[in-house]
Amino acid sequence: MSPRSKRRSVVKARTKSTTSSEEDTPPKSDSHFGLYSFILLGICITCYFNSLGAGYCFDDKKAIKNNLDLRPFTPIYEIFQNDFWGTPMHKDTSHKSYRPICILTFRLNYALHELEPFGYHFGNMMLHWILCLIIMYSFQTFLTQWMSFILATLFMVHPVHTEAVTGIVGRAEVLCGIFALFSLKSYEKGSGYRKKTVWKPVYLTVLLVVIATLCKEQGITLVAVCCVYEVLWLQKVTLWEGLDLAVMLLTRPSKLPSWFVWSLKRMMFLLIITIGLMAMRIMVMGAQLPNFATFDNPPAFAPTPARQLTQWYLLPINAWLLLYPYPLLCDYSMGTIPLLQSFSDPRNLATMTFVTFLGVLSYYALTGNTKTARQVSMALAFLVFPFLPASNLLFPVGFVVAERILYLPSLGSSMMVVIGLQKLLAHERFKMLVYSALIVTVAFHAGKTARRNVDWMSERSLFRAGLQIIRTNAKLWNYIGHSYQAEKKTEIALHFFRQATIVQPDDGVAWINIARAFQVQERDEEAMEYFRKAELMRPAKRSRHPKYLSIYIFMAEMIRKDPAKHHDALKLLERAISTWSEYEPAYVDMGGLLLKMGRIDDAEKVLTNLLSFAPRNEIGLINMGVIFLKKNDLSQAKEWFERCLHFHPNNRQAIVGLTEISEKQTGILDVASLDKLLKLATVDTKNCELFTKIGMIYKQLGDLTNATVYLETAVEINDMFDTAMYNLAQVYKLQGENEKAIQRFEQYIELNRDNIDAWTLLGQLYVNHRRDYDAAWKCLEEAERITPDNLKVATNFCVLLWKKDQLQEAKQCYGDLLGRDEDGSITKHYETLTALVAKREKE
Repeated sequence: MSPRSKRRSVVKARTKSTTSSEEDTPPKSDSHFGLYSFILLGICITCYFNSLGAGYCFDDKKAIKNNLDLRPFTPIYEIFQNDFWGTPMHKDTSHKSYRPICILTFRLNYALHELEPFGYHFGNMMLHWILCLIIMYSFQTFLTQWMSFILATLFMVHPVHTEAVTGIVGRAEVLCGIFALFSLKSYEKGSGYRKKTVWKPVYLTVLLVVIATLCKEQGITLVAVCCVYEVLWLQKVTLWEGLDLAVMLLTRPSKLPSWFVWSLKRMMFLLIITIGLMAMRIMVMGAQLPNFATFDNPPAFAPTPARQLTQWYLLPINAWLLLYPYPLLCDYSMGTIPLLQSFSDPRNLATMTFVTFLGVLSYYALTGNTKTARQVSMALAFLVFPFLPASNLLFPVGFVVAERILYLPSLGSSMMVVIGLQKLLAHERFKMLVYSALIVTVAFHAGKTARRNVDWMSERSLFRAGLQIIRTNAKLWNYIGHSYQAEKKTEIALHFFRQATIVQPDDGVAWINIARAFQVQERDEEAMEYFRKAELMRPAKRSRHPKYLSIYIFMAEMIRKDPAKHHDALKLLERAISTWSEYEPAYVDMGGLLLKMGRIDDAEKVLTNLLSFAPRNEIGLINMGVIFLKKNDLSQAKEWFERCLHFHPNNRQAIVGLTEISEKQTGILDVASLDKLLKLATVDTKNCELFTKIGMIYKQLGDLTNATVYLETAVEINDMFDTAMYNLAQVYKLQGENEKAIQRFEQYIELNRDNIDAWTLLGQLYVNHRRDYDAAWKCLEEAERITPDNLKVATNFCVLLWKKDQLQEAKQCYGDLLGRDEDGSITKHYETLTALVAKREKE
């Protein structure tokens, strides 16, 4: 009998048999699932407990701190319109990463504890543990519970997962894995060996795949995993039997076995849903691929054959990270992995070795008719399919290598290890050695994971760890430079920016960073020179890249220092807008500059245009409020400030602006803003105006103790801020702390000699507390200088003469004011003094 006839007879024989005798009997489950779960929890805490103290690193700031989709004022539906970073999907600047379910979990975190990073890290750690429990449960279909526990343990401690678990944005991978495994388990219940379809679990499978995909794009690949499960594991169809069935489908479909038809219907249903899901995804993206810079993914922009050779070389690089995750790196872009320029590059041997090994494994999985072969097929399915979308082989992505995208594929590689362990443990003499090696591996991986978490504590530690591994990545030098610049350590930052230009001389971003550092140091000529160098490096295909357009913003900032060059600064900003009509910073700066120039109507037009495509722009909303304040349209100004607070509840300027409007409208400060101002003060601890405003509200409420505390703090922050000093002096006067009041008034008049009330109050204190009439007289002279015809000041002169017992002079003083007496008080005092003078003359 020919081999083909044998295969046909096998297919025919399988068609006749529908009993469960030919199934892989599911491994018997022991009763230790609860115990294993607690052990996994302990391992999880051991590995990731120190990650709970980490802050926001790398992409976390953009996805969490700066993402308005997390805020309660953002409608839920907008989350499904925006990308992972909060940018509308239709915009050119969108990253096109669509993960609304993950954003919803971040929003839940924000509702519970706002931007405190502990909760986000704790959530990731617990989700990682939950996924490991699901792995232990669901993989009992393929392994014993003990081996499933080993698999979950290996997955738990794998150091390559640090980026996905400790990095907050890695939650997308974890959530995707959870729903992906649930979908496979659901599909298992809807299908069966030579059985009809139970459609409800299959429908649930589709729903779970959709949810997994809305967590991370890799989720859609679980359809392919389900198909592998259906064909190779469940129905035990080998490659040759599959070919015979395919020929039968094309030539004699009526002869197809019923089980194959049932199986085919299930897979076709999943395939159709997948196509629909992909079509919807493309529609959401606007049928556009995201725009990436050349340096983000150099192989994607390289010519043939360098592009293909390098992209294929990335496969063994990723495989090596799964096999031996030492060392680990946060960024593999730019010069980290040099391009393979020709076929003679020896690194091609690594590619060939990997492809050969993968081919052999695949052939074994497809042709072997054993349980081990089917286990290998499932391991390969988890290894290959979730990795494909990020492999750069199907379409370019925004990175060369990213450790977090290996999160789900590592499940496949870990299963390969477990299959090997299973084979070795079948030999009694190897058990001690195998378990010893396993314990050592787990311990080393757990230690490496915990140590890697330390790198993720801050951005600087993360990028410094990267520089210890690779020094040809200009991004790492730039990132560390930015961390120092944020601390105002500009000279140190300049060192790292210069190193970036040495490593990557054609990277315009590094030259911009140097120019910006010079600008901070007020070395404007040098800054302008470097900005012009960077402008020449602007790539034609990336002319609208925000980093390069920022050149015009920074140059305009320097030029506008000279009022005579305001128009030149406007031209630079117009140039940025003409390059990209929705470049928000240019509109913001132009609006601010026009306000400074007094062109209020022009500023309003510019900001109205900005808010038409960026309705949540914080500075735009604030400046619109300022414009209407300048126009004295308090109701419109109030509306803009309230709109700003709707999107940005902690905006200090808006809160202070509303208190000022309330003061103008009612004559009193807006007490309702006190709670918001107090909350701001816990964050903005060096803002003198903020503490002054809080102190003034407490003074208005009569809480002089708190008023003193906040006004004293404001003066400590800035002893040149006259408003704080004046109100503090008033509070001390109200408290009867006259010496302190005198001291603060004296400090105040050194800052502002034109406040008549300050001179008057200080004069009163000199008279009533110190009995220093000469000092009081000088205060009144200063008050008279400010307002020469002020009746109150003139009356105080008369009172002071009376206090000094110069009755004749006081009588004359009041007599000169009789013609200005409005309420009769001057006449009354004049008559009293006349009587006193007459009495003294008689005596």
